Amino acid sequence: MPGLEIEFEITGDATGGAFAILEFTLGPRRLVPPHTHVGEDELSYVVEGEVGFRVGDAVTIAAPGTYVQKPRGIAHTFWNATDQPARVMELLLPGSAAEGFRGVAVPDRIPNIHSDEWVQELVDRYGVRLIGS
Repeated sequence: MPGLEIEFEITGDATGGAFAILEFTLGPRRLVPPHTHVGEDELSYVVEGEVGFRVGDAVTIAAPGTYVQKPRGIAHTFWNATDQPARVMELLLPGSAAEGFRGVAVPDRIPNIHSDEWVQELVDRYGVRLIGS
């Protein structure tokens, strides 16, 4: 997707499905669509840049060294409102959830629910645009 690059650092296969670690590079002024994970938890760690997160009703503007928990079942999104790329390490539990980031549809194992909720508010407030647009 334009604006979001993903590298697999540790695959779910390498951990017997226990966890996976990905690294995202989020382009300037980009917003990942709000969504909810049904079967996995995520933990984000900001490596470089400044990244905004909304998890449920909580908004965090995270600098390098900040952790943000995104539990399963809670709607969340994240964005880069700056003019520089940002990098985020992402821990996924279980590790099989990472396969969804390869573009492989595994709806019975890792269903996600996407939503337009919050998009216009975040676009207006932070001057970002959706990934892929």
